This record gives sequence, C-alpha cells and structure tokens, in this order.
Amino acid sequence: MDNNIDNWESLPTQEVEKDLDTNIETGLTDKQVEARLSKYGKNVLPQGKVRPWYITFLLALVEPLQIILMIAAVISVLAPRIGDWHQPVHASDFIDFIVIIAIVVIDAVLETVQTVKARKSVDSLKTLSKPRAVVMRDGKQMEIDAADLVPGDIVLIEAGRFIPAELRILESSEFTVDESILTGESLPVNKNANPIKPTTILADKTNICFMNTFAVNGRAVGVVIKTGEETEIGKIAATINANTDTKTPLEKKLTKFSYWISVFAVLIAVVIFVSLYFTGEKNAWSNYLMVAITLAIGVIPESLAAVVSITLSFSTKRLAEENVIVKKLASVETLGSVNVICTDKTGTLTQNRMTVQKVITDNKVVDAKEYVNLANNFEKDIFKKLLLLPNDAVTEGEERIGDPTELALVDFAEKMGADEQEYRKKFKRIDELPFDSERKLMTTVNKDGKNNIICVKGAIDELLKVCDRILLDNKVQHLDEKMKKEILKESGSLSKNALRVLGFAYSDEQKKKDYEKNLIFVGAVGMIDPVRDSAVKAVKEAHDAGIRVVMITGDHPTTALAIAKDLDIAYTEYEVMTSATLEKLNDQQLLRVIDNIKVFARVNPEHKVRIVQALQAKGNITSMTGDGVNDAPSLSIADIGVAMGITGTDVAKQAADVILTDDNFLTMMKGVNEGRNVWQKIRRTIVFLLGINIANVLGILIISLINHTSPLEATDILWINLVVESLLAISMGMGPNDDSLMSLPPIKGNNGLLKGLLWPIIKISTILAGCLIGAFYVGMLATPDNLLTINKDQFVAGSTILGDGPSHQFDSWKELLKCNEFIRNSDAKINAIVYGRTAMFIVATLSPAIIAHIIRLSNWKSYKRVEFSINKSLLVASIIAVVLNTLILFIPGLNDTVFSLVGDKSWTSSNCWVIFMAIGFAFAAPALILLTDAIVFFGYHYAINPWERNRKMVSDLVRKDQAQEKAAKKKNKQKRTI
Repeated sequence: MDNNIDNWESLPTQEVEKDLDTNIETGLTDKQVEARLSKYGKNVLPQGKVRPWYITFLLALVEPLQIILMIAAVISVLAPRIGDWHQPVHASDFIDFIVIIAIVVIDAVLETVQTVKARKSVDSLKTLSKPRAVVMRDGKQMEIDAADLVPGDIVLIEAGRFIPAELRILESSEFTVDESILTGESLPVNKNANPIKPTTILADKTNICFMNTFAVNGRAVGVVIKTGEETEIGKIAATINANTDTKTPLEKKLTKFSYWISVFAVLIAVVIFVSLYFTGEKNAWSNYLMVAITLAIGVIPESLAAVVSITLSFSTKRLAEENVIVKKLASVETLGSVNVICTDKTGTLTQNRMTVQKVITDNKVVDAKEYVNLANNFEKDIFKKLLLLPNDAVTEGEERIGDPTELALVDFAEKMGADEQEYRKKFKRIDELPFDSERKLMTTVNKDGKNNIICVKGAIDELLKVCDRILLDNKVQHLDEKMKKEILKESGSLSKNALRVLGFAYSDEQKKKDYEKNLIFVGAVGMIDPVRDSAVKAVKEAHDAGIRVVMITGDHPTTALAIAKDLDIAYTEYEVMTSATLEKLNDQQLLRVIDNIKVFARVNPEHKVRIVQALQAKGNITSMTGDGVNDAPSLSIADIGVAMGITGTDVAKQAADVILTDDNFLTMMKGVNEGRNVWQKIRRTIVFLLGINIANVLGILIISLINHTSPLEATDILWINLVVESLLAISMGMGPNDDSLMSLPPIKGNNGLLKGLLWPIIKISTILAGCLIGAFYVGMLATPDNLLTINKDQFVAGSTILGDGPSHQFDSWKELLKCNEFIRNSDAKINAIVYGRTAMFIVATLSPAIIAHIIRLSNWKSYKRVEFSINKSLLVASIIAVVLNTLILFIPGLNDTVFSLVGDKSWTSSNCWVIFMAIGFAFAAPALILLTDAIVFFGYHYAINPWERNRKMVSDLVRKDQAQEKAAKKKNKQKRTI
C-alpha cells in the first residue's frame, strides 16, 4: 500500500482502494490490521511531555534575580570577616543569609505551586471520552476503540458521531460535517465521494473528513487514509509539542533589570569603598570594604522576586474566581501588555449556534424577536409547522443532533411556543422528498387532522419558482412576478449582511410528482451565527484600552465582514484579506499592509501562525484567542494564547497560556485589567524599594564621607532592607486594582521595568535621604559628654592626643569624629554617634511605612480628581512594622546590644525630644513627596501654558471628531442592515 499520497481528494474511489490495499465491501483482515498497527502505531494524538514539579522548582531557583540574591546571601556572611578571618562564628552572623535564601525559596515554591495547580485545572477541563468507531473487518461490522484504527480501515459514519481518523469518503447520503474546530467554517460542509482538483485549503476538501470533526447529518462510508500524528490535527498537536517555552515579556524585563541592578550595585560598592578609603583611615580598609559591600547588597531589592511571585499568585487566584485559569504566573502580566488581540470568530466572538435573526413576512422584513411577540394567527400557525415538520434535527434536553440550520429553526419555533416532539407526533410524516443540491428543496407530507399538508423549505430563489400564491394578511393571494422580485430583493439585502436565507411554502395534498408545484409562499428566515453580546462589549473595552482587535477565521469573507461590522472591528471590504491574497504576499509585503487589515478570512492553521508572527515582527505584544484545533498553532506561537474552556478542544487548551472557563471573550478583558494592575503594582514596588534603598545608601554615604564612619550598623541596614521594606513591599502587591488603567494605552513590549520611573525614584530617594541626614545631625545635638570621653585603650599606641592621661575628653562630637588616632575596630565612634544613629534609624524605618501608601503611578493625568483606595494588607503591614520598630527601640538588650541604638535607660526628659524630632522628620519625607506631586498635578491640570492648552484643545477636538465619525459609521451600518 502507498500511504504517502498527499492529494487523496483528487483520486477516484477505485484508485483509493487500490493504493490502500483494502476492500470496500469487506474491509481489512485481522492479519492486515496487525501488520499496520505495528507499522503505523496507535491512532492517538501525540502527547507533550509534562515537566515534573521538582524540575519546575529547580528552574525557578536559577532565574537571574534569584542567582544574584543567592550570591548576595553568601557575601553577607563573608563580608564581616574580610581582614579578620579568625574571628569566631555566631548564629547571628547568618540572619541575613537565612532571610535572603528564604525569600528565594518562597518565590520558587509559589511558582511551582501555581504551575501544578494550573495543570490540574487544565486536566479537569478535558471532557471528551475515548471515541469509538464502527468498521468493516473480514466482512463483519463491529465497533472498536478509535485508537485501533489503521490506514485502509473501512469506517461507517452517521450523524452524531465524531470522525475517528482522517477519511476519504467512498459513499455518502446527505452527509454533512461540522469542521469548525479545524477550519473555522461556521456552517457544516457537505461531503461526497466525488474526486476534486487538488487544493491546500482544508475547507474546500469536500471528499475528505478530518479527525475529531463532527458528523451532523446523514450517513457515509469512508476509508482511513491517515491516523494519529499524520492527520491534520495530529500534525498540529506535534507542532505544539515541539514548541519550546519562551520567556514572557515580564520575565525578559526582570532578567534585564537583574543585570542592570547588579552592575549598579557593583558600581555603588566601588564608589563607596574608594570614597571612604581616600577620605578616611587607610588602615581601616577592611571596614570600608565591608560597609561598601553591605550598602551594595542594600541597593538590591531582595524582596522583589517574592513581591512579583506573590502579586502574580494573588492575581491568578482572583482571575480563577473570574473564570480565568492562568497556566504560568508571569502570563498574567503579559495579558496587561497585549496591544493586539487576534481572535477566532466561530465560538469565540460568535455563539457557534445558528440563530434566526430576521423574518420575511407579508412582503416585509421584521426582526425575529418582534415576530415572536406578534399575536397568533393562521399565518403564524402555518409558519411554525413549516419550521418543524420538514426538519430532521433532534433536540432532547442538552443533546442536539442535526444540521445547525435545522436546529436554529427548531429553536425559533420553540420561542413561539411550539414543541418539536409534540408537533412531530401530532403531524406525522407520511412521505418526503429529501434535500438535494440540484433542487435545493426539502419536502415532507404530514398528516394534518383528516387532511395532509405539504411542507417545503429551501433556497428562496428556487422555492419562488414553484410558488404561484402567497399568504398575505392571513389570506391566500395570487403571487405575481413583481411580488417575487420584491421578495428576492429583501432576501438579497439579508444575504449581503451574511444571513443565510431559507424560504417556506405549503400546499394541500397533490400527486407525488406535483408535491413541489403550485405552492403557497409563506415567508422566509435569515439566520446567522450571531455575535455574543459580551463580545461586543469586550471589543469596545479593548478599543477604549488602546488594543487593536483582529479577527482571523476560516469563514467566508462576506460572513466574516458582517460579523466584524456588528463588533465594530471592520467596516469595509478593504479591511478584509483572504488566504488566497495572503499566500501571494511575501513576508515584507505582508508587513507593509498588516496594520490596515482587521479581518483575515478563509485561512488555514498555518496562515494564522504567519499572521501572528507578522504582527510580532512589527513589535506588537500579540494575543491569540480561539477554541478549535485550527487555532492551536497560533495559540502556541502568540505572546499569550487564550483558549475557550467549554467549547475549546483539548489541543487548544494544551497550546494556550490562559483558559477562559466560561468561553466569554469579555472575561479576557478582566485578565487584561488584572495584567495591567500587576505591572503597575510591580512598578510601584520597584519605585518603593529602589527609592528607599538609594535614600539609605545616599544618607549613609554622605554622612560616612563627612564623618569617616557609617551612621548605621550592618544589623540596622539588614533590618531595614529585609524586614521593614520586604514586609511593606510584599503587601503592596496585595492591594485593590485600579480600573482607570484600562483607559491608558498598552505597555510597549520594549519598555523596561524602569521606563518612566526615574523621576519618582529620584524624588523619593533625594527627599528621604535629606530627611535621614537631617535627623542624624539634629539627633547628634543630644550627645552627652560621657560619650565624648575616650579611654586610652581605644587609641593607637603613642597617640599624641592623650598626653599622659588615661583618657581624653573631646570638646564636641564633631572633633571626636575628625580624630584619626583610634585603633582599628574601636567602639569609640560607634558609641559617639548613637543618638544620631537612633534618630536616623527611626526615620529609615517609620518613613517607608507611610511612603508605601502614597506612591502614585496611576492614570492621574487623565483625571482632575485623584481617588485613593485603601490597601488593607499594606495598612496591616505598616502597623506591624511600626510596632516592631517601637519594640526594638525600647526592649533592653535588643536596642543597644543588637542594633547599637540608645539603650532604654539612657532616655531622660532632657533628650527624649530626639524621638519626637525623628518622628517629625519621618513624616516630613512623605509630606514633601505629596507636596511635589501636588505641584506637578496642579501644574498639569490648572496651570497649563498657552502652547499646551492649544495642544490639549486640538486633541479634544480630534477625539470628538473621531467619536462622531465612529457613531456615523455605526448608524450607516444599522441602516444597511435594515
């Protein structure tokens, strides 16, 4: 047998039988089946490899930011020992190491848990059971597991069954197949055994049935030509499995940020060490190196990785409650970055359910809803019979079997109070003329009491040819040529709007050969797979958010454009491109025109991939939304693939990054909103962490250069960076969402994490650094005389400043700090600045608890009123931080021994003002930040200079004109529809 043929559709039946070495009448023998199973394998789709949870965990540990943090953790242990490796090791020396490693592990655990949870959620959405197939083998008909099919098997198919493999039709009877999951074609395709010219368009292969599509009407006999991975759906599944995971935009930005912050930290360390070395005591170089490394580590936002993971984890939890399953944490932010949404039509934007929209009755077009509400009369009673009697669709409960067009007629009749089952029992069918492609009519003869009624439906142009009367105003009247032209004109207007028109007529009993003669025309219906109401709202939200929506469908251009008009996606045929045109364009030509195309019609799966790749090549962050097998390759290649959870195929769900469990396109916009908020929360956290860290470094560096000693100890810096800031930063990601972000343009894919953040970081760091320095020097005014008396053993041997005395009394703390005759590692300077250190520590720990609440990066420029929302998690974290810092200040041993602050017994009525002064500086920093923001806000909205005012006025006029033009287009579209 030859199974390498590509153009099976062009071969005659006898040649197909010969090439496959099979027998149409008796099928394969058991021996042939066994040999072919051994050669071709099982008829199953290839499965992608599932990554074990521990591999996911290990990969999360080797992200760039995590590696930097682990290096910092090791340095935090080694730095204090530089120059003195023999000092004893204490458990307290590993506190910072433990905290940093804990943050890294927590981040990896969150990533692993979310990935495993998402995988389980996806598995639970798989609802299709194992398909079965009816075959002929050794001359016997039997039902087998579809996985056991082999090329050459003869398969019998009837309505209601899934196609178990790729088949070439050998015989058929009124056989139609729903191929929407593969081709995107919303209407069933008629299948027959006639050879056709070779074609690459799957939707045009009218004698081939594709695996996993669905038979909706009639019966057929086919021969298996391909199984498993060789089928069209198998090729798609294999392509998806071969695709390697690519980094999301957030992951790329975090990696880039990690490199930059590492370089910045190294530069900080070098600058600090060099500055201290050349301005201070040369023999204290190891102390300076330790300070430099400690501050360099302090610049690195250690909690950022945890903040990102926890923020994303909370977002995925919120999205799960909103029917959005996110398979990978970082995909949430990608949703917020999307600026082009490519979407399938059938089942995504539309309901994937043909519905009657218009009715032609009494020679006029009325809306279907209006017709349903009309009073019952003779014409309406006849019309209900015509909808249900010449109809083979079966509906019972949730089960719906039959042609979608006939199912739509049943649904419409039921809206008018007619029950399909009762009508068919009451008006039994006694004869029929089945539909065929030449007559384009279907006729049934049904018992109607003592008489019979002939019910005819079909193409309206063919139906009018056999009608000589018409039912008008409940009376039968003569149907002349002028009336026929008017009806055809009304029908044509519906067809132009992509509605499928079916006409209906009836007659009293006649001879069989005259069933379709001298009929009475009753009316017609126009039906279409209608857009979802939620999709209209979703597209509007997308446009308002600056997101372009592109429809990609296997449907015909006319149908696609009609749906696009209803959704306000496209308005003219110039915005529609077919696959035939697409194939004629090379990549460069496609890039030149793709920005002007809103609808791609009649496309194959490979075309969808090419379209997505072209959009990505233009610098867009592209989302692909779909439910069918034909969508899977593009779902996989897009920056973010979004699959439907109910109607979506398993292949589509496997390829996607996000799954909508309610099949609602509007739900995706909730994901976009969440993604934008995730991005904003991460950016706010970066501003907070870098602003506070740089402020601390600046304050410590400036004071160290002036006084030749660090104002804060390593333990103080560690507490500020890893406990206070981390506690606040993590809770910042748990706050409520800001819906105003949906009125901003999408984030550009090439924007780094620091894009637009330099000013707020500089603002916070400079203001807070000034307050830290101010608090230190004001606090030093409380230094008592006993701290200015230095014992002999704290000076270098032969010190000239001592004379012969056992100690030396300095006149001021400034004079003490300028003295260079202390021995190395002396506690003299540490003790002398304890009041300044305490004041600075209070500001460094209290001020961030306030600043965290006032960082605004939202869309304040678009509104003259700034709304503040309360982040309850951040409020609780701030209270905890304040309480912890208060305990540190007043718990004996903890304040002076561990943190080198003023001991609880040292506070008196004469120096306690330092605490209140420091609190004042702590509040001064956020107050100055708010004042700066208020000045900028006022200047933008209320003090615009003439040039900016004119520009704003022109922008407002342009937006107004665009809104009016859009409204006019919509109004014209509605007129054309009517």
